[in-house]
Amino acid sequence: MKKQLFLGLLISTIMVRPLTAQFNFSDVQFWTGNGSDSTLLVVDFNDGSGDSSYVWGYAYNTGETGEDLLNAIAAADLNFQVNIAGGFLNDVIYGQHEGLAGMPDYWSTWSGADTASLAMNSGISTALVDGEWFALSYTDFTPALKPGLPIPAFNPQTFDFSMLDQWLGTGSDSMALFIDFQFNADSGRIVFGYLFNDSIQASQVLSDLDQNLAGLSVNAQAFLNDITYNNWSGIGGQPNFWSTWSGSNVGNWYMNAGISTYVKANEIFGCSYTDFTPALRPRVPASFNAIGLQNTALSSIEVYPNPSSDYIMLQFEGDQAIEVINMQGQVIYQAKANEKHRIDVLSWKRGWYVLKVGSESKVISLL
Repeated sequence: MKKQLFLGLLISTIMVRPLTAQFNFSDVQFWTGNGSDSTLLVVDFNDGSGDSSYVWGYAYNTGETGEDLLNAIAAADLNFQVNIAGGFLNDVIYGQHEGLAGMPDYWSTWSGADTASLAMNSGISTALVDGEWFALSYTDFTPALKPGLPIPAFNPQTFDFSMLDQWLGTGSDSMALFIDFQFNADSGRIVFGYLFNDSIQASQVLSDLDQNLAGLSVNAQAFLNDITYNNWSGIGGQPNFWSTWSGSNVGNWYMNAGISTYVKANEIFGCSYTDFTPALRPRVPASFNAIGLQNTALSSIEVYPNPSSDYIMLQFEGDQAIEVINMQGQVIYQAKANEKHRIDVLSWKRGWYVLKVGSESKVISLL
């Protein structure tokens, strides 16, 4: 019950964004265009997600309009789409967010120097003003909702898998795991590549990294509690908490259901240490220099189904000693087998366990 109450309070906190704070041009992380003038595009979907309002920067020369701005951002950002017909803005889609005309609301347009001074303008034909905002808000007009304080949009082109030189695992599919301690602009961020087949649970990826990367320690059971890496530390509640994210690129991060989430080919998974006001998305590391993880193939041990509620099957090479250890460090199961073994877990408590087969380890989850 306490965990449920905490999560409820956490979600409420995420959805509250202070509108009195200022957002400066220097805070923008995604710029496009060329010219002597600059205007910020702010788009607020007002969907209660906690990250509904985003900002881009646009450089141009005098004489351009809101429509020019929208088309330029759509051309530069593969996650951003607009539907403009007859001089009217109908639909805007950005990652997991969408505002479609009349389903149920419509887009309003605003101009001003900051959140406090925004006023409704005459639409996307409005001329851009150097140093000001051009803003959109998806609203039912009873009354029209002013756009809220934005967070920076991320440029998806700042990361692709070819940049990685740190890989773990084996398989034909690949994913990337981001860890962001949210220290400052230049440090506290790391990213790894992981090879697998079909799909992999994020908890398994974290466990494998914990066992293979010197200096990295992950404390995760049903929730991701703590991560430390060398002198970087993110301890649950001291003062922040770990959030988890999914995406197909670094520009369309969205919060997922936690480390039980399954990751598929060419997806990314992120862990971000944040106070949730707002929830901060994982950032791309400032550099991709080697950080100590050797390109390592994992063992050929197969465990299925995982998670499970009644039994698990193991497949491995040769004769091996088998142990299962609970989260209190107690050995609750032992056996010896050759190449294949079944463990009945129907009577075991739900939660996380460490399975050891010979010198190899895996995390198993019981539902």
